[in-house]
Amino acid sequence: MAANHHLLLLYFLTDLMACLTPGPAVLAVTSHALGGSLRGAAGAIAGINLGNVLWFTLAGLGLATITTIAPIVFLVLRWVGISYLLYLGISMWRGTHAITFRRDTRRSGALQGLFSAIAIQLSNPKALLFFTVLLPPFLDPHAPMMRQIAVLALIGVITEVTVLAGYAAIAYRLGRLTIGADRAHWIGRASGGMLIGAAAAIALKGTR
Repeated sequence: MAANHHLLLLYFLTDLMACLTPGPAVLAVTSHALGGSLRGAAGAIAGINLGNVLWFTLAGLGLATITTIAPIVFLVLRWVGISYLLYLGISMWRGTHAITFRRDTRRSGALQGLFSAIAIQLSNPKALLFFTVLLPPFLDPHAPMMRQIAVLALIGVITEVTVLAGYAAIAYRLGRLTIGADRAHWIGRASGGMLIGAAAAIALKGTR
């Protein structure tokens, strides 16, 4: 159980850093909040997470099949995931660009936010990589796969909702949110360092 808790903590930290890093999901939510529509932002948050649940389900079904038919493929996916996690960490560490979220003056409703966010998340290539490559390092091929996926999905949804709600609240208050290059640099350093550490911890655990 201790090892499982260790992996869950590493997964939470990895997912948290991924959620905090501005991407299509953050932009989808803040675009509604910047326009003064909290309903649109709430709909977008729901849409992003509905998309995530679908990704989790598809990934779980696929990985469950792989562990049964070809365990060696799961092992390969695990190390590919560790390598990609390390790559993400290095990329975040080296990133220094300022980030700006511009106001969208068009008010949007909850349904508009919901459906647009679902479309964004299901077509997001980073989401595809996350759910097909980054999940295996945090899974035990000898334990029930769908049960593990359900736990990771719960952690992921809670984390994503919390982070996106925070972004929406800040964007709604500020009207125009800008993160300067210096601050973005240190945020990237912190996020990247944690991802690199997580990759190293998972790799070391796999060699014991």
